Amino acid sequence: MRLSTGLKAREVDPSPPLEELRFQRCTWCSTVVFRTCLLCPVCASTDLPWQRGPATGKICGVIQVGRKGHGLRTDMVVELDNGVRVRCEVENAPIGLTAYGACVTAVGTAPNGMPLFRVDPVVREERW
Repeated sequence: MRLSTGLKAREVDPSPPLEELRFQRCTWCSTVVFRTCLLCPVCASTDLPWQRGPATGKICGVIQVGRKGHGLRTDMVVELDNGVRVRCEVENAPIGLTAYGACVTAVGTAPNGMPLFRVDPVVREERW
């Protein structure tokens, strides 16, 4: 990726992928929370132990969120390799052009606190 600051353009390496994700899972209702919470947002339980999960998964849905006074924000639903579904942001994923089932890898946290994923490059084998 090329970054231009107005003074001098330079090459910027993309952030390396994460090896695992850390999240809280409610013991009572199995809700997954990526932000630090004292109470479960669904059942208000205080039993939220930290767990680790894989940082890879596949896109399984798209959600458009609109709030009064703000523009539309598009989030994606990613199913991690262990079966947990996560609402997150996916960078460089044009809506309508990203196929369901596309493989993604976690690269960090978005400014709003949601997990940030990147679409993995497609490796195609040429057959003759």
